[in-house]
Amino acid sequence: MAYTRVTRTANGRGALMYAAGHTKGHNGHEQRNAMVGYVNLLPGVDPADQMQTRWNKARKNHTTQVLRIVQSFSKNELNPDNPEDILTANMIGQEFVQKHYPNRQAMVFTQIDGKSGLVHNHVIISDTDLIASKGCTKDQYYFPKIMEWTNEIAGQYMELDFGDKTEDKTTQTERHKREVGEYVWKDDLKSRITESMQVSETEEDWISNLTKYGVNVEVHDSKKRGKYYTYELMDTSKFPDGKKIPANLKSRSYKLGTRYDAEEIESYFLKKEQELQKQKAVQREVPEEKVRRQEPRTKLQEQEPVSPAPKPVHRVKQKPAQKPVARPAMPKPKVPAQTTNIVRLMGEDDIDDMTDVVDEPVSRDDTDWMALALERKMRQDAKKNREKTQERLNTVRKDASYMTRLRSSDVVARIRNVQREDDNSPDL
Repeated sequence: MAYTRVTRTANGRGALMYAAGHTKGHNGHEQRNAMVGYVNLLPGVDPADQMQTRWNKARKNHTTQVLRIVQSFSKNELNPDNPEDILTANMIGQEFVQKHYPNRQAMVFTQIDGKSGLVHNHVIISDTDLIASKGCTKDQYYFPKIMEWTNEIAGQYMELDFGDKTEDKTTQTERHKREVGEYVWKDDLKSRITESMQVSETEEDWISNLTKYGVNVEVHDSKKRGKYYTYELMDTSKFPDGKKIPANLKSRSYKLGTRYDAEEIESYFLKKEQELQKQKAVQREVPEEKVRRQEPRTKLQEQEPVSPAPKPVHRVKQKPAQKPVARPAMPKPKVPAQTTNIVRLMGEDDIDDMTDVVDEPVSRDDTDWMALALERKMRQDAKKNREKTQERLNTVRKDASYMTRLRSSDVVARIRNVQREDDNSPDL
């Protein structure tokens, strides 16, 4: 189903006279209308006079007299050469008025005299109802709603032909101007949009580049249509000299055709981005392949084999020189009394010093078994004392961490207990 336009006019009589047409139709047709239908009007009486009585009852600020709706049918829906299809079109127009514009006077003019030769209706509806003398509601003026209502009625008579989406939409007037070589501002707008797309890599670039081409664009998002653009031609330098420039040079993207709508433009830049990525990938791969295949060996590489790199040597960080520690003289094996001469450890520093002493090798004769036994004994005693001292230090540290929770008497008692243990412990 195709719809051309919906208009409101203050000259209802003129609209009725134009639609009725008492002369030949367009393109040499003998008559203008193939069929005329009446809704709440008497045939044979001037419809303008009948509607005038109602227009006179409307308020003074109610200037709109009639609503003009054009309904067009494709040849797959209604055949202009079949009289029955012409009758069907007229019945669709009358039922449309009766259901969605009740209590209003209307005329339905069914014609086939256009350049395309399609069956179409000119429905002229009075904007003043018969009961309250009020105008139409917002829905009755709203173009998408009128399309929906027409499809609803026409779908009961035929299978609707919505056709393929048109890439480039043009009106009859625009096509006629093209044929005679006149300037069409929408064609100028479309060419600027296309040129801007060709020099842009992304949608964002394209939107910013449009201003350089004399076009302003607004991005919209609606629940019904989704995302779409509103284009405005800002550069009017191509208008012929002396020709009046229209005040409104705006057009929505879906009215220009799918080629200029948001969905098609997003798809265009997505494909463009994918192609650029493929080209970059090829440019990265080809040089690497050439280097792999054509990389010659140098003479130095052919004559002298490359020796493996030496393994890194990990150097141990040396401690700063310490003062020499006096070593105790090793007791002679025949003097057993010296075996009890063991130093008693008082803290961690003493343990470390003693460990350094006993851990260092002692020069001795391998046959001196008594010296070996004494050294082993000293090592064992030092280890035990170191562990015991460490235990005591841990106890003191633990007690210190809880010092804030202990009473002074408890602290004194703990210290005395440790001292008693020291007094009772055997000498080292």
